[in-house]
Amino acid sequence: MKRILAALLLIASAAFAQDAAQRKGFSIHITSPPENDFVVGKTKIHAEVKADDPGDIDRVEFLVKDKVIFVDREPPYECVYDFGEESKAWVIRAVAYHREGFSVSDVVVTRKIMVESFEEVNRVILWVTVTDKSDRLVGELDKSSFKVFEDGTQQTIQEFTLEDRPITMAIVLDSSGSMRDSMPEVHEAAAQFVGTLRAQDRALVIDFDDKVFLLQDLTSDQVALKESVTSTEALGSTALYDAIHAAFRKLAGIEGRKAIVLLTDGDDTSSQFGYARVLEEAKAQNVLIYAIGLGDAKKSVLKEFSDMTGGRPFFVGKAKDLNEVYQKIAEELRRQYYISYSTNNKTWDGRFIKVEVKATNPDWSVRARRGYFAVKGSPPPGTLLEPGKKKK
Repeated sequence: MKRILAALLLIASAAFAQDAAQRKGFSIHITSPPENDFVVGKTKIHAEVKADDPGDIDRVEFLVKDKVIFVDREPPYECVYDFGEESKAWVIRAVAYHREGFSVSDVVVTRKIMVESFEEVNRVILWVTVTDKSDRLVGELDKSSFKVFEDGTQQTIQEFTLEDRPITMAIVLDSSGSMRDSMPEVHEAAAQFVGTLRAQDRALVIDFDDKVFLLQDLTSDQVALKESVTSTEALGSTALYDAIHAAFRKLAGIEGRKAIVLLTDGDDTSSQFGYARVLEEAKAQNVLIYAIGLGDAKKSVLKEFSDMTGGRPFFVGKAKDLNEVYQKIAEELRRQYYISYSTNNKTWDGRFIKVEVKATNPDWSVRARRGYFAVKGSPPPGTLLEPGKKKK
């Protein structure tokens, strides 16, 4: 904390010089990560620099904990820094140097997740899918067909039912440039998938290339949803992690069963949020992820997101096979089991608590989320959605 205060005092002492520089049209602003965010793993640091003449910008230095980590001499002014696996309070500075010798700077301070921020979770809810050796869904099971383990200790199932309550869903579509040849099949398959939603279900549509767009907010209107999924055009690079993060943000705070149905054909190339950060969100939120990888999509990433949340990954070589995949997802969402139990865990130290659901029949495969932890307070700021914006 002393180092943070010292850094902030240093910034304040330079205010007069910066005011003079800004009057000349010279300024810098860190746009990512945002103030009071929490960061883990490899994270992009980005700064916007303004100058009356862009040629007057000599360089931009990025500093973490008062140490220079990168010097950039041309736009875009950004770098990637590995903040490690533990979220801490970091002081991040960016300093822009003018060719006439003066400089301007900006600073953000990230949040540290304290042990005190974790709250006791008494009731754990799981949505469970069961398939046989032929990958067929198994129905008409009862509570005695399952055993639930938490960190290896068996738990007592309290509630059990075949799930038929409404579902809230984010349909997330990759429309980066590499998807251009596949868009007609994508539009057809996604539109047919929308047609499987029941009157009580709600969905939203997120589209992404190098940016993330909210094409349709939550609605039960299938006409509006179909218009959204068929409106996308392929261009740009791939902000996959930003799109998943935005979907989590839109679904946060909504009760009941939630799912993200994601389609992409490539690896992430332009996200502001890193893989480790978004995977932590997947662990923290009870949202099923069904990730569809088309062509050269990075299988390990999509599999990890799906397996961690209790969803399922699908990998197809050609877009013509997408309709069958979407139909399988629709069928699975209609034939899941709801299980809840009261955890007997008494140690609330912020760790990730592993959960495993097993079937009493060894010939059955069971999918459910792999664990949980709970954090007090609202989700971290930083949604990347651009509401209502469609690409032309």
